[in-house]
Amino acid sequence: MKYVLLLILSVLYSGAFAQEGKKVQFIGGARSLISHSNFTSEQEDTITAPKSTGGYALIDLGVKINPNANTEILGMFRINNAFGGFWGGGVTFGVRQVHLKGVAGNFLRYQIGNIDYKLTPYTFYNHNADLLVSTFATTKIKEDVLNYESFFGDNTWRRQGASVNFALEFPKVLDEIEFNGFITRMNPTNLDNILERLQGGGNVLFKRNKLFNIGVNHISIFDIKGTAANEDAYRNNVSSLTYDLWLNKPKYKLGVDGESGISSSYIVTAEENKLSDYFLHGRAYFELKKKDLSFEIAYMDNGPDFRSYGAQSKRVDFNSQNNFYQRYTNDQVVRGISAYDLYNDPALYSNQIVTSIMAYNPAVNNALPYGIATFNRRGAYVGVNYADSSKIIETDVRYYYLQEIRGQGTTALRNFGYLNGNVRFNLSNWTKWKKKETMQIGLAYQQTTRNSEFDFEDINLSSLTMNAGVELEVVSKLFVLGNMFVINTTGNELVPVRDGDGAIINFDNYDISGKEINLSGGLKFNFSEDIYLAGIYESNKNTFIADQSYQYNQFLIYYVMKF
Repeated sequence: MKYVLLLILSVLYSGAFAQEGKKVQFIGGARSLISHSNFTSEQEDTITAPKSTGGYALIDLGVKINPNANTEILGMFRINNAFGGFWGGGVTFGVRQVHLKGVAGNFLRYQIGNIDYKLTPYTFYNHNADLLVSTFATTKIKEDVLNYESFFGDNTWRRQGASVNFALEFPKVLDEIEFNGFITRMNPTNLDNILERLQGGGNVLFKRNKLFNIGVNHISIFDIKGTAANEDAYRNNVSSLTYDLWLNKPKYKLGVDGESGISSSYIVTAEENKLSDYFLHGRAYFELKKKDLSFEIAYMDNGPDFRSYGAQSKRVDFNSQNNFYQRYTNDQVVRGISAYDLYNDPALYSNQIVTSIMAYNPAVNNALPYGIATFNRRGAYVGVNYADSSKIIETDVRYYYLQEIRGQGTTALRNFGYLNGNVRFNLSNWTKWKKKETMQIGLAYQQTTRNSEFDFEDINLSSLTMNAGVELEVVSKLFVLGNMFVINTTGNELVPVRDGDGAIINFDNYDISGKEINLSGGLKFNFSEDIYLAGIYESNKNTFIADQSYQYNQFLIYYVMKF
């Protein structure tokens, strides 16, 4: 291990000189985590080891080479050492990122290898549908780690493939017409019965910078015939029109935007069973610039058979198993994925696009489990954003009222109410204190109801999620952190059970009454903007499973560096 560390140091040292010529640069990050936890359950448990200690140290080292002004080559590898490994034990090596990008002929921008890509919210978009409330203080540290580990940027998917982009200018008619396209490999053929599957698409954007942007978008998932002894090639196509038209004045801005289109999914040998539908989303917005106040009102209508897996694949598969205290009690029951596990365990997340309807947790998000692209939803929402002149208070609130378009197992329809809001108090702006004092509260409330002439079809499910945090700078660069995360869910639901093609084959009775509370606090010292050390102590109690409630206390030390 010492030889590996010497190699890294020598590479970094030589990189300091290479950066001067701007031909070779070294980028990356390092992180170390030490954890100690104590787990207890309500039922007798003489099997599960109550205490656990672990951690790791890792470094991501990337070499960025610029052979000329128009070309960039990046390769990044990872060395990860789990604590407890000796003489090289517990050390893993892997490639984290590889890409080649540049500009051809001062016109065409391209990237090959690992690409972070998105198109529109209904075609190819990584919705964050399970972390409903804004994070702050200790939970912000956890979310930053999982976003880094999973390559979650600005709603982009990390894929392997190629992308291109170029634009044409038409000064007398349009400012420019922009062309974007990408192609990625979803899964390789096994040369037997699995066909080569690709995903690709793009859009054309017509831009008039002072008036409007209009886009024509298309994305497709498709199997390549002849790559295996299988004629059942799959297709999923989504086409849409996006628009944003506005009037921008010195005192205000108003406009309308949205996206509408169609989708189709089928097997080429059974095209008569094609699943096709539509989606429509329109929004009007108004902004008072000097007041820092904006309003929005919107209508959405997503057909029940609308399928767009590039926008409906979830970050988390709730049928998977968590990695933290998987089983407990003497019966060794499986501990399901809790709401706070979503912050605690980056291994639950992936960048896979799945051509099926993924499982979701009704206690977490029942109104829009696949984000704004959720199928079988019709309704409206309104929103308000406000900040006072001194930026003491900043707030954004949005409320959805939605309904199913087609009933599931009945003609009765579910109704959904969904309130999501965030308030930030910049206390140092109020007290005129030079050091930072900030408090933030995020809240999400959902209500699902269905009334029927048959009692067994009635549904009434409500959930409240809240995250409140505070950061106080007590001395220069040293912060006291405090956080409270709560989810409280009660009621009943009938959760559909689907086959591999997405058809509903049954319903599971879902009765729930419980809560999860996580209290945490700690200290954080910022050595610089990109380097910090934090110590966190947290206590988590979960009562969602009757007679199987549990609690764990955990102490964590984070050291995070980016360079």
